[in-house]
Amino acid sequence: MADFDLEAMTLSDLLALHGSVQREIHRRGVSRTAGSIEGEVGERLALMVYGGTLPTAGTRAYDLVDAEGRKIQVKTRTLPRGHDRMFQFHSLDFDIAVCIRFERGTGHLDWAREFAVAELCELVSPHSAGPRLAMGRAQANGHDVTPGFRAAWDALAHAGSLS
Repeated sequence: MADFDLEAMTLSDLLALHGSVQREIHRRGVSRTAGSIEGEVGERLALMVYGGTLPTAGTRAYDLVDAEGRKIQVKTRTLPRGHDRMFQFHSLDFDIAVCIRFERGTGHLDWAREFAVAELCELVSPHSAGPRLAMGRAQANGHDVTPGFRAAWDALAHAGSLS
C-alpha cells in the first residue's frame, strides 16, 4: 500500500484522492454510487463568498444564512466535461440559490450562478422529489458569481487547513 503524506497535500489533491477512492469502491460493487463531498465544498465556498453562518447539519431547506440574513440553498455538481445533469431541490423555501459546477477531471470550477427564488420558480421543472433545474438552464440564467467563487476556490483548494 502506498504511503501518503496527507498533511502535505492541498485540498485539491485530497479531493482528487477522495474521488478516486470512491470511484474504485463503486467499481468493486461495494457502493451503489460514486458520491462525493462536493456539497460540503460548495457550502464552504458560499460561506467564504457571502459570509454568515452554516446551520446545523441536516437542515434541508437552506445551507447558509448570509451576512444579510438571507437563506441560501447551495447546489454543487462535479461532472465530466460535456456531461449535464439536474440540480435537485427539496423545496424552494429559501431566499436565493447558488448553483456551482466543477469539471471532474481537472477540479476546475466551471461556473457559479445565483438565483432569486422568483426567477428560479420560472426555470425549474416539477418532479416527484422536488423542483429540478436543468444544468443548461442554470448556466444560461441567473446572476454570474463565478469570479467570487473561483477566488474562494483558489484560496480553499491550496490551503493546508481551515484552522
